[in-house]
Amino acid sequence: MKQPMSKKKVVKLVIFLVIALALLAGLIYLMVVDQDYGSPDKLEIGGKNFGERLWIGIQVSLLGMGIVFVVLIILILFVNVLRYLMEGVKKLGAKKAEKKVTKLPAPETVLQIEGNTEEEVVAVITAAIAAYYDAQEPVYMSNLKFRVRSIKEI
Repeated sequence: MKQPMSKKKVVKLVIFLVIALALLAGLIYLMVVDQDYGSPDKLEIGGKNFGERLWIGIQVSLLGMGIVFVVLIILILFVNVLRYLMEGVKKLGAKKAEKKVTKLPAPETVLQIEGNTEEEVVAVITAAIAAYYDAQEPVYMSNLKFRVRSIKEI
């Protein structure tokens, strides 16, 4: 039976695919685009008056800002698609875990306090709490490896 991939492996796979696609796109760009940069003043901006130079500067600024916003929108869409993919993976994992969980029948216990002594009531409650915690999987809150050897009152 195939085990599902862990979240760390899925994230690493997605990051690897993104980097590989970016490198592939860069290589294709370098092979396809002709890189003739021309002379420094190919548009002859130096010979134009102030108004024409200002208009060219505004056009270049608007083009640059437009490209930045288009790329940001593409990144936002990409992140949203990844979020939906991760939620789908999480739902699939939850469905598989839900299938594996077997429900235990509810214990039929009746506690009658009137006729019992206080010690018996405490024993019953303690047994119920112990049974509850034994039925759950252990949760380890720390990865520290030390032991308390003794506690002394100061």
